[in-house]
Amino acid sequence: MAPKRAKPKPTPPAKTPKPALERIATGVPGLDGMLRGGFVKNSTVVVQGGAGTAKTLMSLQFLYHGATECNEPGAILTFSEGEDAIFQHGRMFGWDLQALAARKKFTVIKYSPSEIVKIMGEGGGLIRDTIESLGVRRLVIDSVSAYELFFENRYQATDSILNLLDLLKKWNVTTLITSEVPVKPGGDSKGQIEFLTDGVIHLYLLRTSAKRYRAIEIIKMRDTDHSSDIKLFDITPKGLVIPDGAGLKALLLEAGFETV
Repeated sequence: MAPKRAKPKPTPPAKTPKPALERIATGVPGLDGMLRGGFVKNSTVVVQGGAGTAKTLMSLQFLYHGATECNEPGAILTFSEGEDAIFQHGRMFGWDLQALAARKKFTVIKYSPSEIVKIMGEGGGLIRDTIESLGVRRLVIDSVSAYELFFENRYQATDSILNLLDLLKKWNVTTLITSEVPVKPGGDSKGQIEFLTDGVIHLYLLRTSAKRYRAIEIIKMRDTDHSSDIKLFDITPKGLVIPDGAGLKALLLEAGFETV
């Protein structure tokens, strides 16, 4: 009697590869590499740092690059500076934001925090209409710190920011939010918005006995790997640049950050 043949083992189903994340180029040389390809599309990232750390500059560079190189119209929602001031910031780096505005590739949306609270309660209203009519794909909010000051307590501020972040997701925009919070390498953030957003970037102003240096660190980026290095960056006539370089550890120690 012939021996029974063993039944062939069923072939396991092929694993479906995860779809590649869509990325948005930052426009800052060196930053896309730190982010493994750029910001995740439609994510919300907070850029934190003290005064003079180039938060607004980095955000405008992000918008300018999108409008001129990626055909992605951008908007900046500001609580203090008007169009003329924003246009002047751009001119310092050769960015003609006024011309982009005339072509409906860039717009400045200025409201007081109290007006924003009312608009948010109405589902975004005028801001949503502007984003939809111009086809805005990149948005900057400058700054959430001014917005938080409007509220009587932290609970109200957090609740309103959560509402704002929910609306941003519905609008399908990639957003940078600046936050005026002094941070230092190896230290904890003092704000709350970093727990609510998809990503957190810290900008530092480091002081040594000889001079001051600017540096950048990616603290968190949801759904993607990223560099854990702290890197120096330069402000050039064309904007922010993160060059390759070494010696940062020694510089940090000289600046007094022994814990890094």
